[in-house]
Amino acid sequence: MQPSRYSWKLLIDALVFKKKLIAAIGGAVAATFVLVSFVVWTLPTSEPGPPGSMDAQDLPKLNDDSLSIELVAEGLEFPTSMAFLDVGNILVLQKNDGEVRLVSNDQLLVPPVIQIKVANEVERGLLGIAIAKSGDDTNQSAGTDVFLYFTEIVGESEGGSEKLRNRVYKYQYDWEKRILSDPVRILDLPGDPGPFHNGGKITIGPFDGRLYAVIGDTNAGGGMLDNEIGGRQPDDKSVIFRVDRDTGMPLEDNPLTGNRSGYADSKLGRYYAYGIRNGFGMDFDPVSHALWMTENGPETYDEINIVKPGLNSGWHKVTGPIGRTNVTIGSDLVMFEGARYEDPVFSWYTTIGVTELEFLDSNMLGDKYANNIFVGDINNGNLYFFEVNENRTGLRFQDSRLNDLVADPVPDDSPSEISTILFGTGFGRITDLETGPDGMLYVLTYEDGKIYRISKKPSA
Repeated sequence: MQPSRYSWKLLIDALVFKKKLIAAIGGAVAATFVLVSFVVWTLPTSEPGPPGSMDAQDLPKLNDDSLSIELVAEGLEFPTSMAFLDVGNILVLQKNDGEVRLVSNDQLLVPPVIQIKVANEVERGLLGIAIAKSGDDTNQSAGTDVFLYFTEIVGESEGGSEKLRNRVYKYQYDWEKRILSDPVRILDLPGDPGPFHNGGKITIGPFDGRLYAVIGDTNAGGGMLDNEIGGRQPDDKSVIFRVDRDTGMPLEDNPLTGNRSGYADSKLGRYYAYGIRNGFGMDFDPVSHALWMTENGPETYDEINIVKPGLNSGWHKVTGPIGRTNVTIGSDLVMFEGARYEDPVFSWYTTIGVTELEFLDSNMLGDKYANNIFVGDINNGNLYFFEVNENRTGLRFQDSRLNDLVADPVPDDSPSEISTILFGTGFGRITDLETGPDGMLYVLTYEDGKIYRISKKPSA
């Protein structure tokens, strides 16, 4: 089926719009979402086949011959995040239509477990999921809390435009009916001006049981939380929240709860980090228990960061290593009591649209991969692999050119600096990565709506 003349016009309009957006905003991931949301209308449609039916040449390629990849499920529509209920059941979020889909025993089931009305322009939509169980994780009768982060339409302004908020709700999962019910609002966050930099990734801390959620600057700027000295007081933008998962309340052991005279005390008490442009990935080191995250740069410097308590990641003043700028911590950054600045542990000079970061909490792929990091991108459909150093404070590299902790551009006749960290290619724009209860690595792709499973090949 060939695209219609009208579809081609949409595609051309999208490309023009993308170029303008990149020039104005420089958001690599944001621009990608805009392009994808238009291009989908120009693509032919087909019925999905059964899982595992793809020919080997159509599967993504891995740079490790000891591993294999297989298709788990397909037919998803612009999925953003996934989470395992148990060994055989995965909940997957669809960004634009607000559907939470259930993949059970490698089959995509209908109907959805819930459909939520969401605002879905560009980076808005159904964005993040986390699951917490009471008691034994293998007991389906135990209470199962499912947390969802999405952009909600909350009303209409006097001018007729929609009022939007980014919100986190807690639901109960009914194992018998396979539905989500009984929503309780946990976080009520800004949605304007947007439509970019809503963040949306959430997780339950495996070592403290707290709710962590990241939101970007929502295209606002001008606030103390994004290092504008004398700017707006803390307003829940450009931060990672760490809150009580049942109430959304501040925590006494959060890092910015010291002397806060002159600031919005209740807001600072909910923050774990700030100075964040936008982020699509968070995970905890299973060995050190430290939180790591990805952060998206404008036209340069996508980052991997270790999020020490009180991290000021530097936005709008710093992206990439501070040594490559003229910024000084004491003079140019807003440093609340209890805050610290830390350089990224790795950056891509040319932005890749970095998304999820996952520690493989398993040795099922081999000892090399256990407790080390996989990272995805949405611009290229690449999967990257990083080894954590011995003291868990950074990364180690095979290529000495990466010892400056930046993958820089190289001349056309030189090997790319990412060649030794490139683990897989040909994915349809990666939005999530998860270690399954079976110890395998699962990959969620946005543009073609698929889930893949990476496992170790049987011994000969």
